[in-house]
Amino acid sequence: MPRVPQLRSPRSATVVVVLAIVGALLAGCAVGPDTGPGLVIDNGGGGGGPAASTEAPAAPALNAPRTDLGWRTCPDDVAGRYGLSATAADVRIECADFQASITPGVATIDAVDVAAVRVRLTSTPASAAPLVLTSGSDIPSALTAVLVANSPGRTLLASHPLVAIDRRGTGASSPLDCLTVRERNTLLDNGFDSSDAASGVGPRQTRLATTAAEASDGCSETISPHQLAYTAANTAGDLERLRTIWGVDRIGIVGVGAGSDVALAYAGLYRNRVARLVLDTPPAYLASARDRAQQVAAGTDAALTTFATDCASANCSLGTGARAAILSLIDRAAAGRLATLSDADVLSAITTELAVTTTDRTSTVARVSRLLSSAIAGDVGGLTQSAARARALRGTDGQLLSRCNDTSQPVGQNEIGALVTSWSGQYRFTGTDTALSLLRCSGWPAGPAALRPSGFDVPVLLLTSGDDTINGGTGSGALEPLFVSAGAKTSTVTWDGLGFSVAAHSDCAADIVTRYAESGEIPDTGACPS
Repeated sequence: MPRVPQLRSPRSATVVVVLAIVGALLAGCAVGPDTGPGLVIDNGGGGGGPAASTEAPAAPALNAPRTDLGWRTCPDDVAGRYGLSATAADVRIECADFQASITPGVATIDAVDVAAVRVRLTSTPASAAPLVLTSGSDIPSALTAVLVANSPGRTLLASHPLVAIDRRGTGASSPLDCLTVRERNTLLDNGFDSSDAASGVGPRQTRLATTAAEASDGCSETISPHQLAYTAANTAGDLERLRTIWGVDRIGIVGVGAGSDVALAYAGLYRNRVARLVLDTPPAYLASARDRAQQVAAGTDAALTTFATDCASANCSLGTGARAAILSLIDRAAAGRLATLSDADVLSAITTELAVTTTDRTSTVARVSRLLSSAIAGDVGGLTQSAARARALRGTDGQLLSRCNDTSQPVGQNEIGALVTSWSGQYRFTGTDTALSLLRCSGWPAGPAALRPSGFDVPVLLLTSGDDTINGGTGSGALEPLFVSAGAKTSTVTWDGLGFSVAAHSDCAADIVTRYAESGEIPDTGACPS
């Protein structure tokens, strides 16, 4: 297949977007656990709209690919690439890639390379139907799949492989590199500069907004005319391309965090192509930038409060005043008194370490506590490494562009000051940081809004946690009006543990996903033990 040399901007920033002729790609149910999961049933209600009739139609089939991708041994250690411990000996991780139109549904020769990672067990039946996993712009989907393999949720893999699709422009899917180092640092620091840290947030707002506009101009120049091609809807087109390669009528999708935006966009665009739909700790869908940010601020603040409470109760290294100690550390960074670390760095490091964890809750709390205690004592080496890891996992150019492309009803620059004042009081840990983060998309182009699903052919399984330090735990509730208006049948399973992805960290939730994948039926709304 002929390729055009990769684009390079005049600013020496590169973007790995492949321009190619999109040609025809040639590429090629197991029984779940016998015992039911430990679900605590809540008989008070079961989610969205009622079933259309007392006798529900048979669930659409979830089939294995007729023609598969060209799976191969991954070129590097996927777990090690993301700073995770090695997977167990019975875990198989394979890589593949395919091409998809950069503007699905529009005639073009331009394409993106989409990276896929398949995670399964050596005992997983070869005929097992896969579930497509996406974590959207939060973290690389491949990382989320490895989290499942390294956590209690690995039981899911015994019946169904997970095929993780990195969102276009992120992870290994045509990653973007279009910002200068200065622009990237300023955006990720939310405008922090130690030289005027004592002056409050005013200079930060100005610096952040100015840099965001400059960065937008540079990136737009680099990837023109495709600066609006990184929306959740276009990413849903990549999943549809995978379905056609597989040659199956429908696919099962697990959307984790912001991956739920991609999953719901797919349901809106390709309703009759969905076999199963799992939304794991979803944020609000198609909400305004302000509403969505406030929900994240509230949820992540609550999760950090839980961490501080757990820490104090366990007599961790931060002591009984864990909450005050963490807030003091963040405030020191904001004042420019924590070496080169900004307050945004500290928060990103903490929330990422708590989210991307494969250890039990007690061990995770103790480990993160020691990390923060060392920084408080003057040794910021460990926290600096964690901040760098957080930037690599959550702060790439492609993730920023994707989030800005999906921005709905952006907040005006003149509104940020009032939000900082209000949210810093309401959400002591995260309010200021979240409000300032709204300026990262100043001047960036927003793509057309994804379709709101008008109906669902399958029941929708929601998994939610109040202690997700990336998206919070309020998004599933915000989705209720969508499901009611679409007449969807839904079930919500809650889990109150720390970590990104309920399915990854709860064997109970993983068992429920397995049973849903097998039968197409959802349980009553309830809770899994944490």
